[in-house]
Amino acid sequence: MSFPQLRQQATKAAKARSLVLIGLVAFMLGWESHSLPAAEEDMRAKQTQPAESGEVAAPMQHYALIFSAQFSPDGKHIVTASKDGTARLWDAASGNPIGEPMQSNEAVCAAEFSPNGKSVVTASVWDARVWDAATGKPTSERMKHDAAVVSAHFSPDGRRVLTASSDGTARLWDAVSGKAIGEPMKHDAAVTSARFSPDGRVVLTASADKTARLWDAASGKPIGEPMKHDATVTSARFSPDGRLALTASADKTARLWDTASGKAKSAPMKHDGEVTSVQFSPDGRRLVTASADNTARLWSAAGEPIGEPVRHEGKVNSAQFSPDGMLVVTASADKTARLWNAASGKAIGEPMHHDDEVLSARFSPDGQRVVTASSDTARVWNVANHPTAPKPGSAAR
Repeated sequence: MSFPQLRQQATKAAKARSLVLIGLVAFMLGWESHSLPAAEEDMRAKQTQPAESGEVAAPMQHYALIFSAQFSPDGKHIVTASKDGTARLWDAASGNPIGEPMQSNEAVCAAEFSPNGKSVVTASVWDARVWDAATGKPTSERMKHDAAVVSAHFSPDGRRVLTASSDGTARLWDAVSGKAIGEPMKHDAAVTSARFSPDGRVVLTASADKTARLWDAASGKPIGEPMKHDATVTSARFSPDGRLALTASADKTARLWDTASGKAKSAPMKHDGEVTSVQFSPDGRRLVTASADNTARLWSAAGEPIGEPVRHEGKVNSAQFSPDGMLVVTASADKTARLWNAASGKAIGEPMHHDDEVLSARFSPDGQRVVTASSDTARVWNVANHPTAPKPGSAAR
């Protein structure tokens, strides 16, 4: 599909987030590969450059933009997803590549480890696939949609895969065979996000049709009524106990919902721009939202703001709590990721700099490191030794 056709499709689906999302897919479809010798020379040159202060591994290079980077459950490895049509495994301590790239036919939008760390699932422009994390070899058939697959996640037990697609569906698949399970879960426009509940029994989807929906993960049938916003729902997450859902929208709000009744649990949590990401703290008592208004905000589980917004000089693409809930890391279009005290909202240490927009930032399982992804590199940073950071083992207040 050409860029104009894809943009036109996105415009019909929604006037806000869907245009951004599917425009991104169109951007990926327009990738033209480097010549291999030139790309390898460029990669070698970048890998020999000195690391910035705070970096603890060599920069991890692809031949094109890196959409995401994530630690393995044991924190020893990293998986990256790139516009260059590959996902790659890396040693988290050295930044050295492990094995051969996991090669897709088109750009890889996302990649994540299975709960036991033995497998990786990738989401590509037209399909998702499961790979052996030790060898980088595919272990399943391609799980195909009729349009871009924007995300793929393992179930909590690792036996199923959940995909979200701009074809307006989310689908369940057997993680071993890649065979579809049940019927598609259908929205009226692109599905921007799909997540399992903590117990794996329910699926939560977000869509450009301005709704989020709950589905029975065994039957694929909808549960209750849609949870409605006034514009594209960009993201949706379960609380750690599965009793609440948190949605983000291009209508400049985030909302809390009771998953049993589907009713709103609080007034809308407002930003001055599209809300790009949402997350619960590990104990479920606080929320963090990121926005195109250049801020991230902390909220109570009742939807009340906590302190002042934390600010960047560009759109905040994501915000995530540390595993102990004491820190927040943000990724921004201002070419930095930043660390914040989750109790006070105060900045900790210096910004983590890239040469281009930072698309994601994720903590390691022990909370001692952060991996950031940008159009230039993925980088690992030590965040354990900042003098103003909470001490390991202390409790968040």
